[in-house]
Amino acid sequence: MTKMISKITTRVYALLVLSSSLLPASAFALSITNSDVQTIIDHDSRPFTGRILVSDNQQTYVDLTIGKDIHVDSRFLIGSISKTITATLVMRAVDQQKLTLEDDITDYLNIVTEYPITIAQLLNHTSGILAPKSPSLNARSQFIPGSQFNYSNYGYKLLGDILSQSYQVPYAELVNLFAKQYQLDISADVGEITDLYAQQPRLVRGFMEQQQQRVLLDELSIDNGFIAFGAMQASSQGIAAFIEGLTQQQFLSAASLQAMTSPSAKRPHRWGELNYGYGLQISQQPGLVEYSHTGYLPGYISAMLYYPQAQLSVVILENTSWDLDNMERVFGLHDKIRQAIRNQLKTDE
Repeated sequence: MTKMISKITTRVYALLVLSSSLLPASAFALSITNSDVQTIIDHDSRPFTGRILVSDNQQTYVDLTIGKDIHVDSRFLIGSISKTITATLVMRAVDQQKLTLEDDITDYLNIVTEYPITIAQLLNHTSGILAPKSPSLNARSQFIPGSQFNYSNYGYKLLGDILSQSYQVPYAELVNLFAKQYQLDISADVGEITDLYAQQPRLVRGFMEQQQQRVLLDELSIDNGFIAFGAMQASSQGIAAFIEGLTQQQFLSAASLQAMTSPSAKRPHRWGELNYGYGLQISQQPGLVEYSHTGYLPGYISAMLYYPQAQLSVVILENTSWDLDNMERVFGLHDKIRQAIRNQLKTDE
């Protein structure tokens, strides 16, 4: 009975989101401008260098480029927004009958797990899996799979491995083929960061805050596993085009998109408790649904927000990773921009 109620609730939620996404964008008269966002930046506790893009399917509201050697088409490492892309590629593999969400991960990976773990549980961070201690193949568990949420980079690394096994190509190549097919300004590149700076002039150099100084990121090694959970590259336009394509069913079947955007776990977050689907955070309030993911890795911070009722996307990419000792200082700017947009969307509901 409980499972039946849950399924009915999920279907009702999906129908509500679908019907709300059909509202004309003009029903949400967003008025935020470059000047408004610049004022938020000017009053924040730390500087900003990077790109901010706020747009819907009809117009661009905010298009800001701030910082030396940063241009409209600059690329950044996008951190955990990479997880949303990885989840999308998993759901494409489901559509192509390469795998199913209920498959046991040991069907594809040469590891031994303490409990059976499904691909779905990797997608929504409820697997509880811990990386084996080398050279053992035995993967320990923090909890019984499906019983709790625990955010896991390692789980998404395994999803990249599963996709590589399913398609018999390196994961970076899968990402690049996907981006090429849909003409997305997104890429996956392996190697040392200094080599990537030299080879790719559009890749913005990253900086880290160390002892209150902003220093160049010159040591970071990117492999296929890192790409799956945090080291893809993209421009702001690339992320905006990706989230639009995802939500408009260009990449996935309706069933796979519904599975990806349906709550299947609860995530504690600084914004309050959020739902989590497959590679997406989901905030549900009366009249305002939000899909999101954020990212933080050495040299870069990112945020991606999408409001289906307004068909509005928000992309923030910056090339400094601020000291995590002060979380408000690190993420406060992103949160203030988010709240300013949400306040206007709520006003227009």
